[in-house]
Amino acid sequence: MRILAVCLLPLVVLACAGIEPASVTNPPVGRDGGWQIGSLQAAGFDGEKMQQLESKLQSGGHPNAHAVLVEHAGKLVFETYLAGEDRSMGESLGYREFDLASLHDLRSISKSVTSLLLGIALAEDFETALSRPIIEYFPELAGEAASGVDRITLHQVLTMSTGQQWNEMEVPYSSRDNDEIRLYYQPDPLPYVLGKPVLRIPGEDWYYNGGTTMLLAEIIVRVSGMEFLDFAQQALFDPLGIEPANVEWRGLGFWWQRPRLPSAMSGLRLRARDLAKIGSLVLHQGRWANRQVVPRAWVRVSSQRHMEQTFPIWSNDGVYGYGYQWWHGRFSGDFGELTALTGVGYGGQRLFVIPGRDIVVTIFAGNYGSGHYRVSEAILAEVVAAAPRQQ
Repeated sequence: MRILAVCLLPLVVLACAGIEPASVTNPPVGRDGGWQIGSLQAAGFDGEKMQQLESKLQSGGHPNAHAVLVEHAGKLVFETYLAGEDRSMGESLGYREFDLASLHDLRSISKSVTSLLLGIALAEDFETALSRPIIEYFPELAGEAASGVDRITLHQVLTMSTGQQWNEMEVPYSSRDNDEIRLYYQPDPLPYVLGKPVLRIPGEDWYYNGGTTMLLAEIIVRVSGMEFLDFAQQALFDPLGIEPANVEWRGLGFWWQRPRLPSAMSGLRLRARDLAKIGSLVLHQGRWANRQVVPRAWVRVSSQRHMEQTFPIWSNDGVYGYGYQWWHGRFSGDFGELTALTGVGYGGQRLFVIPGRDIVVTIFAGNYGSGHYRVSEAILAEVVAAAPRQQ
């Protein structure tokens, strides 16, 4: 695996020691939305351990990792780009060399971004909205909703605890028996999701359901009065300095009745730095550059571990629970114990937000169906083992 490394002040890569970030692939901070650049040494990281991580990435010891970024205490202190096989929404993109400008699938981290957008749209009224029956947002579809759907609240949609019949965890995404895949072939996703019968008491059990995210996306449209992509750009991406040219949200035109509603569950593509900004926003309770972009209270409630999981592979053997379209991880190892609010995307996409260490770790990877589904957690463990302990 060939590595393209971007050095941030004196990084651990020996060949880059002492070089200031002024190349085309690493523009000055003022050209990239206000990122402050720091050094691993000044931040208190163990340089030898980070060198070992760099070497392992370069040699393929963490298979098909595409990018790793680390923020500490508001400063970007580590940023490495690699190369490898890539896909976008199941389509092969071949062998790619990644750099600062590369767009990459976020896959289901799209769900976490959609949750932030919903929090912005609901604003200070969100506590009332959480207990509201979901069908009240779609009165014209009440006649098409399955029996029992009227008992499902917005809170249960956010936590994937609707109790509905849904098949997304037993069969692969390559199968037409998978309900998320079926969703793409529906003329309208909303009646399909609302038409699924309720088999269990809403709120009792967690079950992964990408259809719930499509409901959230349409609620954003109805509450904001704007098209989904326009609202996302104005309310979230613009405040973070993420330009429209660096945003691609696939799925446009899949559903003829709602042609401007993208695949909120998995279709977003961003640059690594821009996803890292979203992580920084969450780390700082919804603030970026002294502006409250997402309501602080929404970030707090989204971050809670609302649902436990009983599926070992999906929960990483009990590490992960679920919040509001975010995963809540409790990790332990040589580095001690920590809690990380995590955006999780198929193929190894990860956004780890770790308030207890003042760290955000952003990872892109291409491990689609390869069995290397815990590579990103292994990278996280090495970063945290090298990070300074909080005093």
